[in-house]
Amino acid sequence: MAVVVAPRVYNPRKTLFVGTVIFVLILVYVFRSPPEDATTGPEGLIRFNGQTMGTYYDIQVVHADFTDAQVEALRHKVHDYLIEVNRQMSTWISDSEISQFNAHETAVPFPVSPSFASVTRAALYWAEATEGAFDPTLDPLINLWGFGHQVRAMSEWPSQDEVDGALAQIGFQAVKVTDGPDGPQLEKLRPEIQLNLNAIAKGYAVDGVLALLEEAGAENIYVEIGGDVAALGQNLAGTPWRIGIEQPVPDALPGQFLEGIVHITQGALAGSGEYRKYLQDDEGQSYSHIIDPRTGYPARHQLASVNVWAETCMVADAAATALIVMGEEAGAEWIETRPELEAIFFVQTPDGEIESFRSTGFDERTGYQPILVEDAP
Repeated sequence: MAVVVAPRVYNPRKTLFVGTVIFVLILVYVFRSPPEDATTGPEGLIRFNGQTMGTYYDIQVVHADFTDAQVEALRHKVHDYLIEVNRQMSTWISDSEISQFNAHETAVPFPVSPSFASVTRAALYWAEATEGAFDPTLDPLINLWGFGHQVRAMSEWPSQDEVDGALAQIGFQAVKVTDGPDGPQLEKLRPEIQLNLNAIAKGYAVDGVLALLEEAGAENIYVEIGGDVAALGQNLAGTPWRIGIEQPVPDALPGQFLEGIVHITQGALAGSGEYRKYLQDDEGQSYSHIIDPRTGYPARHQLASVNVWAETCMVADAAATALIVMGEEAGAEWIETRPELEAIFFVQTPDGEIESFRSTGFDERTGYQPILVEDAP
């Protein structure tokens, strides 16, 4: 997960530590009082806060020559856009496009909106590129393990028969996106197939909001939805956007334990991990909320979290989920085959410590700056 770090003049190392403490105190206040849509802040800063997709969003635009009326119009435009993404892609909304498609149990092509078709195409591409580690047809397994829109009391683990039954209902190869006479459409090659785009739709929404603001004339933009970030240009201080990479510490406030800071003028960062949302068995063993489509069980390895850099947040979002499924070793090998992606991995050692490592180009692409323990006073 990533959090924006307030700009500062960087000089002594201790300044970074003090700034981090102040930032955490601000976060404590923000997360105790859920944000509402707003346009307040220092001179030169336009800021929107609100809730969407079961989480929060934070949008910052700096040094934009907008009138008050234009700012208010943009705020409503962003709000309406996020509602529309939910209307298309939320499995929690019974009459959303995706819910209607999932209820469509015939081979007859199902008309969809262009954006829904675009996200589905991207999801199917990354399913193929990750050899099934990412799979947008995972909905039956997500619901089986109690993480979906179908409420399930988890008094006991699903049986092997239940897992096998859900596995038989998935398979990204059974969904096709085609061009129909009136626009894009989806086709099911098997009637039981169910789409779930949660692992990519949030990133898509981040990219969409940034594009919307850029089209309006903004040049310096920061967009975050639930920890997934895209940024363009510079922050209020006239330097690259500073985004904190946090350590996977259970029950910690966002931004409380930072591993390092990236500096971004164009690109996106998305994270995935098990430390904030997970299952726990009778012996206290934690299991990831991310299901491995290849086994039907929660991903099981030592990779606690990963943050991925990409040019778009949708790509970073999908890749982060796939890497958690792959695990630290396979994930580290795979990321080096994708020159458009970089990542930082957090691995839990047998003695419970957290160690991190980064892909070859991560530091160069992101201007990464680690926060060292010895920098603290």
